[in-house]
Amino acid sequence: MSAQILLSNEFGQIRTLDLGHSIQGLSLKHDQFKATISLYGGQVLTWQPSDQKAVFWLSDDAQYSAGKAIRGGIPLCWPWFGPNQDGGNHGFARQQIWTLTETLITAENITLILTWQGQNQHKLWPTSCNLKQELIFGKEFSQKLFMTNLSDKLVKYTGALHSYFAVSAPENITIEQLSTAAFSDKLTDQFVESQPLMNCVGPIDRIYHSNKVLKMVDSQWQRVIEIESQYCQQWVLWNPGQQGAAVMNDVHLDGEQQFVCVEAANTQWQTIPAQGRVEMGQVIKVYALP
Repeated sequence: MSAQILLSNEFGQIRTLDLGHSIQGLSLKHDQFKATISLYGGQVLTWQPSDQKAVFWLSDDAQYSAGKAIRGGIPLCWPWFGPNQDGGNHGFARQQIWTLTETLITAENITLILTWQGQNQHKLWPTSCNLKQELIFGKEFSQKLFMTNLSDKLVKYTGALHSYFAVSAPENITIEQLSTAAFSDKLTDQFVESQPLMNCVGPIDRIYHSNKVLKMVDSQWQRVIEIESQYCQQWVLWNPGQQGAAVMNDVHLDGEQQFVCVEAANTQWQTIPAQGRVEMGQVIKVYALP
């Protein structure tokens, strides 16, 4: 299928993008950046400000087919984070077809609104619900996920914005703000009051009980990725390490040496009132190391 221009002006352009296996996406080109999105999963795949290296990592072996998660970018973990009884890992939002409902191109950025609505998606989640994402791409990136409970009973969710950040190597990454935060180590099943974080070499899988603004310092690329979460209570830090990545057929060779996942998350059950709406989000900035 040939690409179609959805919107264009003197500042930028939004085109359709064929990702394969009938999976459609969007290609964004702007004076300030370039980016790609998959409508399957409502998933940001890439974003690269014009004066920077790519901010998000996307596997060369990512699979674009129904029923599979796309490895890289920002998969949505919702309405649960991690495994949930017999419900599989990370919920079903990342395997739904989302709809592009609004677009706007200005001199500074491109704004997209993506929506999804459904009910009885899983035996663990029969609730009727509506999801909306507001994505603003520019020199910085903003993501908001609005969750509306369309039923007459309160429901509970957990979730995460599972961001894969492109790095020179995990060994070159420090995040000072996590060195003083308590965390739950999912590999050892231990709770740790605090521990210096010397680097982000995997295998590492931790839930940090903090919502401080984080600054990922990449000493090799001489840049800082600043991440501010909104309405989130935890940060998840993850890298599978070499052995873990070796059994993932959608991570290209040595791919685990090119990313660190830092996820704005609510890993403990949150309530959405009947007919109510809640949100979670993040703002990401990139700049040279001072």
